[in-house]
Amino acid sequence: MSPEDRRQAIISATTDLVLEHGPAATTRQIADACGIAEGTLFRVFESKDDILAAVVEQLLDPKFVIDEIEAVVPTDAAADTVRALAAVIRESTTRIRSVMMALHSAQTDMDRRGNHGPRDKNKFFDDQAAIGEAMAHVLSAHSEELRVDPGTAAAFIRMTVFAGNLPMVSHPTDPQVFTDLLVHALVKEPACSITQ
Repeated sequence: MSPEDRRQAIISATTDLVLEHGPAATTRQIADACGIAEGTLFRVFESKDDILAAVVEQLLDPKFVIDEIEAVVPTDAAADTVRALAAVIRESTTRIRSVMMALHSAQTDMDRRGNHGPRDKNKFFDDQAAIGEAMAHVLSAHSEELRVDPGTAAAFIRMTVFAGNLPMVSHPTDPQVFTDLLVHALVKEPACSITQ
């Protein structure tokens, strides 16, 4: 296994363990999940905190969500493209929120809370802009069918999906309701039809 493959395996295993155990996941559990000796972890990362920081860094790396956005092939129906983009953003947002909540839930030392988040705020904002641009590019195939320009539509999808995934927001029994409302807000009639 190449060093980069080993690093990626450790990050992936740690992400799954953090979702299950929070930051209490041990280096022993991480090593076992990777099928490697515990000492091997420390040839790749200096400490457990460095592993957790790498998990957060990867979750916040826009490359993964941009790749998924670019894989969305615009269909003949703008509504289907909006639904596909909403699904990509929902999945990404849910995973990031779940890991970040798991990392912070067991930490009471306020000084440590800042260790697991975007280190460079300007890069974070640039990354978010890149995600929006990728979505707008996909939506541009439907410019004539949208009620607003593709950039505004992309921002609205992201804001709505993010807000709809907040834990303190009461959710309908069928999460598709939010997506249908989103489609109705963005796509002109008669191209838009709410699913029943």
